[in-house]
Order: sequence, then C-alpha cells, then structure tokens
Amino acid sequence: MVSPPIPKLSDHVLPSTLPVKERGEEMVPLSTLSARISVYPAYYAQGYAGTTPEAYLRKEAAQRLASAAEQLPPGYELVVLDGWRSFEVQASLYEGFRQSLLLQGWQEGATLAEELRKFVAPPTTDITNPSPHLSGGAVDLTIAGPNGWLDMGTDFDDFTEAAATRHYEELSQPTENEITIRNNRRLLYHLMISAGFVNYAKEWWHFEYGTRSWGQQTHQKPIYGGILSMKKITVE
Repeated sequence: MVSPPIPKLSDHVLPSTLPVKERGEEMVPLSTLSARISVYPAYYAQGYAGTTPEAYLRKEAAQRLASAAEQLPPGYELVVLDGWRSFEVQASLYEGFRQSLLLQGWQEGATLAEELRKFVAPPTTDITNPSPHLSGGAVDLTIAGPNGWLDMGTDFDDFTEAAATRHYEELSQPTENEITIRNNRRLLYHLMISAGFVNYAKEWWHFEYGTRSWGQQTHQKPIYGGILSMKKITVE
C-alpha cells in the first residue's frame, strides 16, 4: 500500500514561545529498544568530537519511535542515525558544517550564519532554549528493507534542495526511480507523524517530539528542555 502524499510543510516554523515544562524523563538507549530498530551512529562513524556508538532519546519519544517501527511491513526496520547530542557534539558539528560552507566559497557573516542555521542549530548551553537534539526529543533516521537502506534520494545531512521532505512531491513528471524515492519518503513521514512526531521541512530524515518546534506545530507546551550531560535533567 502506497502512503498518501506528504502535505505542504512550512519551512519557517518558529520554536514555541511557551516555557518548557520539563518532565524529567530519563534517556533511553535505542540499540536495545526494539528488534525493529537498529542504530548506525553517523557522526560517531565520521569521528566528530564527543560522539558515542549509541543513540539516545527521552523515554516517551523512544516509546513512540518503537511504536512507529512496529507499523513497518515485515522485513523492514528503522535505522537511527542520530538522537540526543551533547553540547560538545553540537559544537563540533556546527564548526564542521561551517568549514564545509567556507570551502564552498561562502564568506563569513550573517548570510553564512543564516544558511548554516537551516541545517545545523547553533550550539547552546541554555537548557530553557535548547537546540532540538540537545533536548533528547529529536531523531534522525531512515528505513532499511530486505535489500538494505531504502533510497531516499539524498544522503543524510545533504545540503541541497533535494533534501527537503516534499522535494519529490513537487516533480511534475517524475521518473520511475523518483516515484520510488517519493513513496519511500512518504512511508517514513507518515510512520513518524502517526506516532506523534513532527518533521523539519528541509530534512526528510529529521523528526521531533516534545521539543519547542514540536510545541509550535502541535499547539502544545514543549516538554523537553536541554540535557547538557546524561546525568543532568532538571525538573521544574
């Protein structure tokens, strides 16, 4: 069964201005969460500072992820590429992507910062206004089937327009391969949305639950503040 089209998404969803009501949920390692979920720690494989071979999410976000995985067809699984990020990891990623844009010819300044912000949130230690991954409520992922990872049209962390979730929905005369990619993205999108997550429109792989952006899109209070280390969750 082919999933329905991905609806039009806003590229400019502002984080909720409502204060975070921190639940104090513990972090859950995802590699042992479900037989339908595997972890491929992309940034650990690339050698970024502070990364580990495990991926973590807050407890309810993790449970919802497991619920989404159970809806996959037999022989398919979710592949988690990244979850909670410490400040050190976020800072390492931000600087790495900044350098890559500079190598592409971008110049230092506000325009570079604006372009960079589209793909990597600036690192912060403010737990009341955290970047999505610092909260433990954001997950980057894809789907694997019997023959390996499904074709989603771009690599993870692609900086081109093709990475936008609805890119293949906009093609007027898609090829057979582009239709396959479109349907793969639809499957991932609707699995995650049905489990309570929201998607970031510029990245087909990025979904959030309980974050400030999630609060804005769902008209609810955000429930996850920032976590600077695995042992520091403050309940207000």
